Amino acid sequence: MNIPYHSKALPQGTILREWRLEEVLGAGGFGIVYRGTDVYFGETVAIKEYFPGAISDRIDGTTVAPTDSSSEEIYCLGRQKFLEEAKVLWGLSHPERHPNIVAVRSLFEIHGTAYMVMDFESGHSLAQMLRDGKKFDEQSLMSIIRPIAEGLERAHQGGVLHRDIKPANILVSPKGRPVLIDFGSARFESGQATNTKVTFYTPPYAALEQYVKSYPQGPWTDIYALGVVLYQCVTGEKPPEVLERLHGEDSGLLSSREWPGFSPTFTRAVDAAMAVRPLERPASMSAWLKLMDPRNAPHADEATRIAILPSAASPSASSPSKAPASEAVVKIAAAAQAAPAAPAAKSAGAPVPAAKAKGQAKRKVGGMFVIAALGFVAVFAVLAMASLLINRANKSAPAPAPLAASATTPAGAPAGAPAAGAETASSGQPLAKQMDGLIDAAGKVHARADDIALLNDTRSKLAGLVAAKASAAELVAATSAMAKSESDSLGRTQRRMWRDIGTLPAAGDAAGADVMAKLQKARTDLAAALAAPPQQDAGQIIGQTRAAFLAFGAFQDAYGTAVPMLVTVKRSTFDGLHTAAQSLCDQVAALANVEKPWFLASTARKNAYKLRQDNATEAKALTQQMDDLARAVAASNDLKQLTAAISQATDDKSKAGQLYASSTSAAL
Repeated sequence: MNIPYHSKALPQGTILREWRLEEVLGAGGFGIVYRGTDVYFGETVAIKEYFPGAISDRIDGTTVAPTDSSSEEIYCLGRQKFLEEAKVLWGLSHPERHPNIVAVRSLFEIHGTAYMVMDFESGHSLAQMLRDGKKFDEQSLMSIIRPIAEGLERAHQGGVLHRDIKPANILVSPKGRPVLIDFGSARFESGQATNTKVTFYTPPYAALEQYVKSYPQGPWTDIYALGVVLYQCVTGEKPPEVLERLHGEDSGLLSSREWPGFSPTFTRAVDAAMAVRPLERPASMSAWLKLMDPRNAPHADEATRIAILPSAASPSASSPSKAPASEAVVKIAAAAQAAPAAPAAKSAGAPVPAAKAKGQAKRKVGGMFVIAALGFVAVFAVLAMASLLINRANKSAPAPAPLAASATTPAGAPAGAPAAGAETASSGQPLAKQMDGLIDAAGKVHARADDIALLNDTRSKLAGLVAAKASAAELVAATSAMAKSESDSLGRTQRRMWRDIGTLPAAGDAAGADVMAKLQKARTDLAAALAAPPQQDAGQIIGQTRAAFLAFGAFQDAYGTAVPMLVTVKRSTFDGLHTAAQSLCDQVAALANVEKPWFLASTARKNAYKLRQDNATEAKALTQQMDDLARAVAASNDLKQLTAAISQATDDKSKAGQLYASSTSAAL
């Protein structure tokens, strides 16, 4: 086992306040972690020293300082963020500590740097466990990752992203309690740190938005890293870096093959976390964990059902009434339904012609015990026959009220005839399967956790209604409420995104014009999908809602493609306004650069001179304000912030123009 070492670490026995340093526990890009002991009570703690090795050095044996003047700004920024990190972690442990996030006890500044005192966490890192050849199954792996994800959910709710999740930062205690450590990269917001000598992520755990600043970072950034960790634990290998996956053929989906000890539901959730584009990942840790719940598994994982094919339908309503199916046949069907699941036969046999059904029923009933002895294949055949006879009997009996799952009574059908089957939508698909498709579409467009929860609740509600043989009206009511809520949510999100763009700038070239045209079209298509007239069929309502999500996904894609160009155009627009305002302020300053009137000068001349001086002072303050805004614009990729900056720059230019006009009118 490698012993942690750092050539610039403080020597063993160094006293920091009441703590004595014992050994180096680890070192990274931002600092060194020591094991320390309380000199009074002997308590063991972990002490983290702010020491960004790429831009700082240790002088006189203790003091830490930037290596040169060009590193001073980033060093000071990092130290400030180090202090903020400690305060955030302290806050996450109060009023009650989260057991899976490292807890901070104390913080102090000395020797030109800062030190964070944390609870000492014994155990092995997940990285060490992997190096030792540890093998996991789904249960043992989720016992580590789920608590970490729940701890991150709490951090995300507090506005903190980790940004550097990897096996080395996950410790597992001897009792199996996982703890997430080293929130170092959480200190830097996107765009704050521009020094090229500092790395703020660890490939291949870094998500696309940590490379490409036009994509926003959020909980989905940490979700990507956790997905890579799971991938590594399952396969024993690290996946390619995200940029390689973006530009190459990504054929490494975990769910593309079977992994002993891991369910398809689990591997699909890992794939969802590792989606290259952030908009395709779950929006929150809770939404991602929900994907791993077997109860939310896609319908394809459920047991295969047996249905009577349309060609085996009963005669028309004009046929003579038949007697109900015998009690013995009903018992056979019930017994077969209650029997344990078995491998399906390759063929259940051809459907029985309606004209022979009655005679065959008697033979089947009489030989029921012989059939049972033939094994599982025969049971399936009996089930199909029994279902056919029950269907014939029900068709010939007086028709009850319609129990359609999603379809109203077809046009031209006899009055009182049943609508579509209790589990089948008008499209021919079960409602549950249609809802699975809708939930999948919502997940791909990065829907909010509340929206995903509503869709899952609606799916469960529909299953209950179908089981209770609810009417078509009840099914329509349930799906209509869901559809309206989701449509409203998508509409609000689209309007917010469009407001962030502000006034749509004119593209400077053909490629830019094409991008903007696609964005406009995607917006129009989404508006049409959201404004489509409501349907009167549950299956059609689900399909209509899925179409809205797909249209929203197309709008998101077009928006994501347009963002880099929009950022460039908006920055250019701001720069033009800033330059014009700056020029006006410079002229105001020049107009004030005149000889002060002597004491016998006229009052008008003295007042004009004073006005120019006052205007120059105001112009100087305005210049400083605009320069601060320009630095913020240069570091931002946020369209909303850039739009607001352009509005502010427009006001500043107008104000500078007023100062210039005032100064020129003050004749001396």
